[in-house]
Amino acid sequence: MRSKIDFYKQFFEQLSRRGFEVKRSDSSDYLADIYYKKQLIAFYTKADTIEKNPFVAVKDKVLNLINDTARTTAVRAGICSERPFTDANEKLPNGSYKLAEYNGVVLSCKFHHLFDYVFSTYRLGPENDQAVQRQFFYNKEAATQNFAIRSGLVDEKALFSETELMVLHSNLVKLTLLDNNLANDDMISVGQMIDKIEDIVPELKGRDYDFDFEGEFRQDMDAEIGG
Repeated sequence: MRSKIDFYKQFFEQLSRRGFEVKRSDSSDYLADIYYKKQLIAFYTKADTIEKNPFVAVKDKVLNLINDTARTTAVRAGICSERPFTDANEKLPNGSYKLAEYNGVVLSCKFHHLFDYVFSTYRLGPENDQAVQRQFFYNKEAATQNFAIRSGLVDEKALFSETELMVLHSNLVKLTLLDNNLANDDMISVGQMIDKIEDIVPELKGRDYDFDFEGEFRQDMDAEIGG
């Protein structure tokens, strides 16, 4: 999970599948209103908590289902559940732990009640060392890559964007399926590249590819087996 938007999309879709209706809240305190059987039963807050509507009677098991769905969705979306710091890491005033600092850029991490460990990168203000231009991440790899780029440890031009990786992945898969002249060593290399990209972009694993099996093979197979 790279942002809260990723989570919200999946979470609200899962609630809809379970019989809830989710609408954007008119209140500045809430992100969404959650309805069940046409009744407004709960609010999803901007602090990622679920508050019961005190004016509507609803069974605890219904509210528990909302909370369980939120947690399950967060886990499936790829939150960082393994503690990435120890007591030896410097604890910052806001409760975060500093993981790294280089060239005026800091990578920190803080425990979250729903998303387990949330990362952020920010620059230190030149005059007072206050955090400026803070960016949040819900994926450890995305956070460390952002830190490496912002701090100058890695040249951004040497990296592929996620969109570029997805395009490259798609074409590599097609190459393995359609190029009959690909040498065995080259086929192995391409397979390793595909695996590496899928490690970086996990949602590519198991994707349905636009490949016409019937059109590509069925006629020849029917002829071979006398169909």
